[in-house]
Amino acid sequence: MKRLLLFLMLCLSIGFIACDGEDDFVFPEPFSTPRPSPAVPDYDTILPKEYFPAFPGSYWVYNNTDTLRVMEDYQLYIYRRYLDYYGVEYVDDTIVLPKFYPNSIYGDVLILRYEISNFRGSHNEPAWKGILSETLGGVFYQSASEFGNQNIGMTVAVDTTIIVNGVTYNDVIVTVLYNRAFMLPPELCFYYRDYYAKGVGLIKREETDYPPSSEVRVLFELTDYNIVR
Repeated sequence: MKRLLLFLMLCLSIGFIACDGEDDFVFPEPFSTPRPSPAVPDYDTILPKEYFPAFPGSYWVYNNTDTLRVMEDYQLYIYRRYLDYYGVEYVDDTIVLPKFYPNSIYGDVLILRYEISNFRGSHNEPAWKGILSETLGGVFYQSASEFGNQNIGMTVAVDTTIIVNGVTYNDVIVTVLYNRAFMLPPELCFYYRDYYAKGVGLIKREETDYPPSSEVRVLFELTDYNIVR
């Protein structure tokens, strides 16, 4: 009888101890594997080149009230690059580029080195339009040909010196845009002639009547600029 009484008292003591420490028990945190952060795409940033240094924040002012101004930040651009003439094969490219604010010279285009974006691009009219080449005789633009009527952009002079508004510019590239339907040398049948100075950009543009004539008119000349590198 005494043994039974001692056993009951021992059980009650254990029960009181368990209840008394119940509030101090801490449940472990559930185990979970940390989720990795989503990958951030790393797109290529294409920097401008020396004859067209369109760095973000830069500007050029011309004597006909035109102004070229580059947006302060590089812009993300997704475009379709066709791999064949018929537009059957293509890839979608994503790059980061400088971009002009709206203007009457080039428009609000993106700048890819010596090319500007062609938002009306198709399989036979590329997504990019060349504006100059550093190579003498280099063809940087060709429009689609229709019955021999085709616009072509070509560099006709390099390492040239020119004075614009009293400022002497050395190391200048001269380009022309002409139509090959006239069957004449580019210098004789152009309708636009541009001058690009190294480290500055577009400093002058001339034009002729279309069809070409011997009368050359100055459309605009550079008066002020600031390159933000």
